[in-house]
Amino acid sequence: MLPTFLILGAPRSGTTHLYHGLRQHPQVFMSDFKEPMFFAYQGNPQPSVVYDLNDYEALFEAAHPEEARGEASTLYLYSAQAADNIRALIPEARLIAILRNPVERAFSQYTFQRFLKTEPLETFEEALAAEPRRVQDPIPFHLYRPVGLYSEQIKRYLERFPQEQVLWLLQDDLASHPEEVFRQIFMHIGVDPDFVPDLHHRTNASGVPQHETLFRAIKSAGRAVKRFLPEKLAVALSGTAHETLLERPSMQPETRAELQDYFRKDIEATAALIGRDLSHWLE
Repeated sequence: MLPTFLILGAPRSGTTHLYHGLRQHPQVFMSDFKEPMFFAYQGNPQPSVVYDLNDYEALFEAAHPEEARGEASTLYLYSAQAADNIRALIPEARLIAILRNPVERAFSQYTFQRFLKTEPLETFEEALAAEPRRVQDPIPFHLYRPVGLYSEQIKRYLERFPQEQVLWLLQDDLASHPEEVFRQIFMHIGVDPDFVPDLHHRTNASGVPQHETLFRAIKSAGRAVKRFLPEKLAVALSGTAHETLLERPSMQPETRAELQDYFRKDIEATAALIGRDLSHWLE
């Protein structure tokens, strides 16, 4: 079987929160592999992704035919080929994209890559300066500004899918009105919209461990026991570790101002495309 809906991204905008909320719905099947990235790398072997169609279909073999089936891969929105691949294989799939203020998104992506130890540069400003030589980087998550240029990414999907097939969400709404956001999603994918998932704990928070050794030890032990725990308990424990042991650094004011200028025209174009007022992203 293949999915009936996809979460497209953007990275660091709440996709993991959506994934865990959707997994709780009794009429929804989410692949255990959260980010297979299949439509971004279809037929193109890469480490840590699913690129073979048979392997991709196997992710959904445990689903019941009547369930809404989905997965969440944060590169689908940014990927130049994902939209065409989706249209070719599952043209009727319901699509969900969640967008975050690109200034905040870029900084969150940087701190998350530092947390994962995949970003060697010690300051956000150094990482931004390195972007021109990283254009061909096999890790697109190191492209902090380009990933947040949403308007061209949105156009790719609007040129290939009917407007009503794509649900555009904002991370701001997920933070302030999560139950309403999930109600919109459930209606969009055709399941009971009155189901309310448990959303008390943050997932995949970014930051720098205050106590590196302790944090890594807890996370390592958590991975070992997660498969024996109920989904909600595993998420709660992971969220608690992130909330209590991660320190959230702040962006330099001059860097924020520079990025707001950089993204200004694209934010205005994005607002027009999705029909939302995004002026608060520029405040």
